[in-house]
Amino acid sequence: MRSLRRAPSDDRSWRDVAMVALDFETTTADPDRAEPLSVGWVGLGDGRVRMAEAGYTLVDHRGEVPVESIRIHRLVPEELRAGVLPDELGDVLRGAVAERVLVAHGASLEQRLLDRWGVPYAASLDTLRIVRTLDRRAGRPTADARLPEAARRYGVPRLAAHQAFTDALTTALLLVSLAGRLEADRGRCTMSDLLLLSRD
Repeated sequence: MRSLRRAPSDDRSWRDVAMVALDFETTTADPDRAEPLSVGWVGLGDGRVRMAEAGYTLVDHRGEVPVESIRIHRLVPEELRAGVLPDELGDVLRGAVAERVLVAHGASLEQRLLDRWGVPYAASLDTLRIVRTLDRRAGRPTADARLPEAARRYGVPRLAAHQAFTDALTTALLLVSLAGRLEADRGRCTMSDLLLLSRD
């Protein structure tokens, strides 16, 4: 199943669009080889984070967990055994995403994994690319756009890094901050604005 992709011609206010910020912690950063270890998500709507539409689950992928991954994510095999099985993950993700606009920081990994499980989403916003585009336009092409630093620069509270739920929440708050600033500067921020910044 191919994910639905909306062309960047959506003139709705970003506040009127149902979105979900999603983050996977995986065995590797390579989207082609990554196996999910955990996933967190946070809903967005009406210009706000919706904690009632948030969730988190471990994934028992039944394979080896690389030492480097354990060092970064602090997820050990014994803990992962309490998670959902890979063949159950698609249902979990479909319930979380429900064809909303996907929001992720460095979205290629999330896109690849959603596609692997056949989970449709309406469009994709990459906050990493949005931050890099805005930095480049502001004359800061080498500014650090990694999630913790981008969040700090845009006034998002510091949360634990490399944990799927807190990274999803940080990404959601970052998107709200970015869109809110664009709205204040331009008088309006549409989905087209965000989609174009995400693809620039």
